[in-house]
Amino acid sequence: MIRALFGRLAPALVAALAVLTTGLPVAAQTAPARPDAPEKLVFSILSAEGQASSGPLWEPLLDDLERDLGIPVETRFGSNYSVLVEAMAADQTQIGWFSALPAVQAIDRAGAEVVARTVDVEGKDSYTSSLIVRRGSGITIADIERCDRSLDFGLGDAQSTSGTLAPMTYFFSPRNIDPRSCFATVRSANHQANSFAIANGLVDVATSNSVNTVFLTRQNPEIAKQIETIWESPPIPESGILVRGSLPRWLKADIAEFFTGYGQGFGPEAERQRRVLEGLNYSQFRAADNSYLNPIREMKADQARREGTASDVAPPESPGVLQMVRQWGPFGFIGLLALFAVLTNLRPAPAPTARDAAEVPPPPKKSMASWSLDLLLWGGLAVILIASFGRVDMPNLGNLFSNGENMRNYGRDFLSPDFSDWKLLVGQMWLTVQIALWGTFLAVFLAVPLSLMASRNLAPAWLVWPVRRVMDLLRSIPDLVSATLFIVAVGLGPLAGVLAIGLNTAGVLAKLFSEAVESIDNGPIDGVKATGAGRLHEIAWGVIPQVAPLWTSFALYRFESNSRAATVLGLIGAGGIGQVLFESLQAFDYNTVSTIAIIIIVAVTLIDMLSQVMRKRLL
Repeated sequence: MIRALFGRLAPALVAALAVLTTGLPVAAQTAPARPDAPEKLVFSILSAEGQASSGPLWEPLLDDLERDLGIPVETRFGSNYSVLVEAMAADQTQIGWFSALPAVQAIDRAGAEVVARTVDVEGKDSYTSSLIVRRGSGITIADIERCDRSLDFGLGDAQSTSGTLAPMTYFFSPRNIDPRSCFATVRSANHQANSFAIANGLVDVATSNSVNTVFLTRQNPEIAKQIETIWESPPIPESGILVRGSLPRWLKADIAEFFTGYGQGFGPEAERQRRVLEGLNYSQFRAADNSYLNPIREMKADQARREGTASDVAPPESPGVLQMVRQWGPFGFIGLLALFAVLTNLRPAPAPTARDAAEVPPPPKKSMASWSLDLLLWGGLAVILIASFGRVDMPNLGNLFSNGENMRNYGRDFLSPDFSDWKLLVGQMWLTVQIALWGTFLAVFLAVPLSLMASRNLAPAWLVWPVRRVMDLLRSIPDLVSATLFIVAVGLGPLAGVLAIGLNTAGVLAKLFSEAVESIDNGPIDGVKATGAGRLHEIAWGVIPQVAPLWTSFALYRFESNSRAATVLGLIGAGGIGQVLFESLQAFDYNTVSTIAIIIIVAVTLIDMLSQVMRKRLL
């Protein structure tokens, strides 16, 4: 994984070094001719939109591929899935862009291999199937479920993932609907043809997908305005880049390296490549193998079971040894560390040896049992960090530097704040501070009794456990979720924000308060108890004076945090400056956004200074 990150940054670093040392641009290198290199490569594109629409979008990328490989690349477009799969099987095409289901069939029938998968501009590597109708037609899912043969239906190609397989698997089969018997007519066409048929009133309902929606909005906005979606499927694996398995290994590696590195890096060339990807509605190609298509195989297997027929694609491959090691290895290693720690701590401690009273004892040494617990804690943490490196996209950290120009362009819009409405914005910020203040006050009011009942040195065990679970529940519910629930009860406005912040903060403060109580000295409590005082007097005179400074510090810190958290609650209409902030972001009014950011920074700074003064006065 670290090697992959270095691989992404290395070309840029080498180029920069060459410019610094020679003052000349790095010359493009041509791949040396190899005896097993093919004379040409044919790249097939499975496009529902057709060559006229998709050709100009793919052409720059394939020109770059030809230059990078040093091998002529020809293009073949097609909207028929099976023809392009058979073309690859017959070695008429060697590389191809396929949607999910045809990609599976190309793997099974043509011996193809996945080298990359596409990622859209929002960072998603999946898309959705949909059912579309003409806007304003009034047709709903209930009308389809009625199955009264009153509607005309546009289905996708028989081998289409989003046009046929996903709608049948996720919509029609669970409702026991057979489109052939429930619609007046059923016609098969690609997504673009179905969309035009919907807009022109030729069919009432048709299948489509989220990718086609983007293309229509961009190239045929008038048609897109006439269409609305009434159903969407769960996420479907996005399209992929496949190569024939018979290609030389070095060539497959070069093709994979080209796609996964395309649009990554620094400089004008990388920027141009990213513009090419944007035209295709992609942000990058991500490394992948055949296993990423397993959800499609599972859908086909499920469909075959329901229909009582044999599946026309192979079942999902069982995970190999290496894949199982990658998936379960970290858990197994942590389990071994835990077993070692348990066995070590179960061993009886050695009896102390008798020593002469005059002998100076040796310095204390950490026992093996203690070392084993440390190894479990820190070793387990290291294993989790390493195992999650790829899952959290850390190899893509280089994009932070390669897309620096985009960040600078975006940041320029924030350099001209608009203070014309500063009174309104300051008033909204003051409302946000009041929301945070009242939320923190309610939280402290709830946290004090909860913390006392959750302290093991004050409350019985039968009370501590359930109270701590209540505290866990309060901390676990995100502010946005609880605020939404309160909005349903009390309506839009700041009260929902106050209640949401109070609920979440009560769980946090109760835990911190209880830990402070458990660390107190029992001497003052015993002294109060010796006077014959009751339980409440013990808490009032033996506990509270010891924990009051810490409690005050915790409460002030949470007030500072809540002043920032209250801003986010504006997203769902809980009032305050956050609501104005998100409205400005949605309107692309970055001048106002810049002003709001400045006001928030000033407000948080003033709150921090005030908190410091209060701590000095109270502690």
